[in-house]
Amino acid sequence: MTKPSECIISWDFPVSTVIQSTKSIIEKSNALYDRLEALPDPTMENFVLPLLQFENENDLLVNQLTFLKDVSSDEELRRVSTESARLFQEHSIETMLRRQLFAQLDTLMKKFTETKELQKENYDRDIYHFLEKVYEDFVRAGMKLSTEDQNKMAAIHKRISDQTLAFAQNLGEQKEFILFTKEELDGLSDEIMDQFEKFEEELESPTGKEIVEKFKVTFKYPDILPLLKNAKNQNTRKKAFVGDQNKVSALNEPLLLETLELRKQLGELMGYETYADYNLDIKMAKTKKTVFLFLKDLISKLKPAGEEELAVLKNLKKTDYEDQGLEYSPEEPYYVWDHSYYNNKMLKEQYDVDYEKLSHYFPLDQVLTGMLEIYESLFGLQFSEETDPELKHVWHEDVKQLGVWKLVGEHKEFIGWLYLDLHPRDGKYGHAANFQIASAYHDLNDSIDFKPIKHYAATALVCNFSKPQRKTGKPSLLKHDEIVTLFHECGHGIHHLCAGTSNVTRFNSPGSVEWDFVEAPSQMLEFFTWEPFFLRKLSKHYETGEQVPLEMIEKLIKTKHVNSSLYYLRQLQLGTFDMEIHTETNKNFQDSNDFDISKLWNNLRTNISLLSCGEGSQYTPTKGYNSFGHIMSSAYSAGYYGYLWAEVYAADMYYSQFAPAGTDLIEIGKIGSRYRDTVLGRSGVYGVTSSVTEFLQRPANNKAFLQELGIKDT
Repeated sequence: MTKPSECIISWDFPVSTVIQSTKSIIEKSNALYDRLEALPDPTMENFVLPLLQFENENDLLVNQLTFLKDVSSDEELRRVSTESARLFQEHSIETMLRRQLFAQLDTLMKKFTETKELQKENYDRDIYHFLEKVYEDFVRAGMKLSTEDQNKMAAIHKRISDQTLAFAQNLGEQKEFILFTKEELDGLSDEIMDQFEKFEEELESPTGKEIVEKFKVTFKYPDILPLLKNAKNQNTRKKAFVGDQNKVSALNEPLLLETLELRKQLGELMGYETYADYNLDIKMAKTKKTVFLFLKDLISKLKPAGEEELAVLKNLKKTDYEDQGLEYSPEEPYYVWDHSYYNNKMLKEQYDVDYEKLSHYFPLDQVLTGMLEIYESLFGLQFSEETDPELKHVWHEDVKQLGVWKLVGEHKEFIGWLYLDLHPRDGKYGHAANFQIASAYHDLNDSIDFKPIKHYAATALVCNFSKPQRKTGKPSLLKHDEIVTLFHECGHGIHHLCAGTSNVTRFNSPGSVEWDFVEAPSQMLEFFTWEPFFLRKLSKHYETGEQVPLEMIEKLIKTKHVNSSLYYLRQLQLGTFDMEIHTETNKNFQDSNDFDISKLWNNLRTNISLLSCGEGSQYTPTKGYNSFGHIMSSAYSAGYYGYLWAEVYAADMYYSQFAPAGTDLIEIGKIGSRYRDTVLGRSGVYGVTSSVTEFLQRPANNKAFLQELGIKDT
């Protein structure tokens, strides 16, 4: 399969060039704005197209320069990449202060909305939509305010930008850990213990000094999650959970609280009742009232089932104490650090599901192969790992690079690159996410045979799955929840790669849709990880090569909704916390006597998710909000509810369209290709509601979503 020569992407970024390249783009940008401001008669041809073309042409380099802060193994390169992001954000804020540039846009918008002169020029819909979105950006940045308030807005945006970068950098660079003895880690298998770094510590004892072997548990996912699920010792779980929740608190809490105060001021300056009203104005939900009703309705419907699930888990804890010869009191709380352990224990004992043994059938490389084959069938795509040194360019040796083609009849069209950066390392982004490196577009100024040259998408999956073990030769083995994560994040990548129908980069990405829908395409793909046919396609025992037995799969599937009410109540707790802090108007966030963020966080957890952090002298509040990166994001702030909001669409699309096709890959492929072209392909040009309605052939509804949550449709 051949690739166009212009698709090569280089990742050769010497530290000394990053800031230089950043400043060069900013200087060229300012020169363009100066020329546009000087135009006596702005038109689509002389104003909008040059603006659009500059944004298109610089999309890749801007994203590369700022992405390195999240993935580079070079600490200095991460530092200058963070500075590059700061400079670009500062430049964007300063651009929104250019009143003459906005005056030109305003002139064009009047010709578009009032006199309709611009429509006579017959540009594609996305070109006009670009004009509308750029105009909206200026308005939302405060351009219609007085000059004094405009400058206040710019200062607020700059400060928030700095705080957001610092918050993320603190999380990415943190290297905190806890040392435990082997006895404290009782319950963890040898397989898990082998992945921990070992230390010898000299301790005083009644008989003198003795050497004690200790195991280093970091707060990276492959370390902390197995401990919380398997450690028998409650104090070990508590120490690990509290340590993980409270990491970087001293650094991040002041940043978060100042950001909340600034956002409150931002909402007020823009004439909104709260910051949430400002941020929701461009989302599907539109108002805080709608969001609170959505959250409270689900809480009221899920809480009774959650309390029933909790009662069963408490009884399991009682039995566990008795088996260990420990004293158990009926008043003993079910702590938040108990939950992963007893949930896992229930799955093992009552459902005969051992996730560790199950993982032996899901080595990472096999799961990747199977997943990509499923996506090939589903979306009419083709993937091929790049090994040609002339074409393969990555930022770290761990990274895989795959070329992606779209199949249209007998024709194959190269659409871009998929990068897979799947293992943890120091300084790397610590969670799982998709990063959009470049969005596809057609170059309106350059063509071959009168056809605009296409520039290709590039998207990166950044995850933190355990690395292969060098000592034992054991490959990276995925738990089922990690398979779900991989399908989810790759779903964002597929969305990005397939969204290439517009001439405008900003409309060819997942982020161009309303933000409370953006998770739906990925959530829809998660459903396939609960289907026996597809799970078996992902499996191959790392030693025997056998597929996972159907009996094991059937047992796993029976656990899908075990304690699911408690899971969703946890999501609702996070969504409610996000809305509470972004609708508060009377408190001073930076005065701890006036606003107690820790109390709000811990009370919501107890009242909504039903999990305790102790009472009285045993009260152990945690500060997980200091590592809750979503609330520092401009898109997810007052928007975390969107995970559940989007799931309404995900469930409807899956159960009404894909599920009826069963295992008929030909039929699934027909449905998937239609979905690819209507929902993913159009992305931000036509609006989510119309695209989803066309795909479903009716308006979306919440019936499948409520059924998935175990709620009767009333």
